[in-house]
Amino acid sequence: MMNKKNVVKATGIAAAVVIAASGTVHAINAAPSYSAVEVKKSVIEGSVKESGKIHGADDKVYYAAVTAPIESISVKLGDKVKKGDTVVKYDDSELKHMLDEAEIKSNMAELEYKGSVEKSNDYAQKYQKAVNDDDAYAALYWLYREKGNEISEEEFNRIYQIQCQIDSVNKEIAEKEKEISESQHKKNKATGYGTKSEDDYSESNVKNIKDAQKDIDRLNTELAELKKQLNVTSEGAVTPDENSEMNDVNNVMEDITRNWTEAKSNKAAYEGNILKEDEKKALEKNSELTKKEAEQVSEDYVKATDGIKSEFSGIVTELNVHDGAYVTEGTPLFTVENSENLVCRVDISKYDILDIKEGQEAEVDISGRKYSGTVTKINSLAKADSSDKTNVEVEVSIDGADEAAIIGLEADVTIYTEKSENTLTVPVEAFYSDNDGDYCYVISNGKIEKKYVKSGINNGENVEITEGLESGDIVITDAVTDKNVGEKAKYVLN
Repeated sequence: MMNKKNVVKATGIAAAVVIAASGTVHAINAAPSYSAVEVKKSVIEGSVKESGKIHGADDKVYYAAVTAPIESISVKLGDKVKKGDTVVKYDDSELKHMLDEAEIKSNMAELEYKGSVEKSNDYAQKYQKAVNDDDAYAALYWLYREKGNEISEEEFNRIYQIQCQIDSVNKEIAEKEKEISESQHKKNKATGYGTKSEDDYSESNVKNIKDAQKDIDRLNTELAELKKQLNVTSEGAVTPDENSEMNDVNNVMEDITRNWTEAKSNKAAYEGNILKEDEKKALEKNSELTKKEAEQVSEDYVKATDGIKSEFSGIVTELNVHDGAYVTEGTPLFTVENSENLVCRVDISKYDILDIKEGQEAEVDISGRKYSGTVTKINSLAKADSSDKTNVEVEVSIDGADEAAIIGLEADVTIYTEKSENTLTVPVEAFYSDNDGDYCYVISNGKIEKKYVKSGINNGENVEITEGLESGDIVITDAVTDKNVGEKAKYVLN
């Protein structure tokens, strides 16, 4: 069974009519004649043909640079824009207010940080002075305490002995005063407590009175001596110099204790007002954060005042917003396709994509106008079309595009995939295939033969033959079947 690879011309002749030179027609048992070609070496190029759409070589989606209301949009869908044209203007009044507020917060945070650190440093200095004072007063306290204790053990013993003597004298004085009181009582009793006159005194009374008076005088003398001794002893306990020195030491100790207590109190108070390192870091980070926030708002404000400009000349192919819209940062606004450099994007099937390479030459046909082109990009991701067939998008540049090349128009693209020079070729009408391989029908020695071949490039018009035929062979281009093999045949070269 035979299968044609391409369309075959139905020009087979069932019977040949031979016109003799004499004009006589011979039709009895004449060999049939077939259209044929002579196999020759030539140049053949493979190609893939598909339809696609015209696009800008570069396209860019422009997104909202800031969160703000849109004041105005200067284009409509399909409009041309030039490089540097302002397409979108923002209403920047809200951002200006935010910027003023952010700068105030940033300045306040910086002042708070610097002020707190300076105050902390001041307290740190005061704290260090209080620490030094604490240490100094502590040293002075123990110094003067030792000085107050410089009185030797012998002096303590001496003072103790003197004190014992003073206590003993005081005791004797007390006893003498008691005896004097008792003698006075006897005297008063002998005199009748002033009720008797001397004439009434008996001899015993007079004696008692005199004895009592003698005792009183004696005791008073002894008492006076004891008091004198007491004064002398008391004065010997502590010398004036010792007493003055001890008073000075006690006064200094009081001053030291008071100042030492104050230093300790100040130390505790100042220490509580010194910032810790993590507290300083927190204030510093807060200052940095508010500063960055202000810088960010400032950048947004600059972006808003600048608006959005087109980065190249082109056509607006998408427009997603209108005047007055409030957009958030990142919202897609419009798309511009470059109109200076155009390409045609075509979808290539899985059967042909392996033949496509970047840099291959191509031809782009736009409404009858043909432009040369080059394969510039092969997408790395396949996609399914409306019929769920998988294709790969290929981009072909268009050289010398003019006003006929309008973005969005359809175009026919021929991509030249391979090229062989000085190679044998046959028309596709002479090329067949079956289960055993590719083959052609040839006329050799006046008979039809079937020859299996190996093929190369097939561009839809001609097929490259790499094995099985030789230059000069005659291949039939009319419709022939295996039934005709072995039959006599004539040919007419095309």
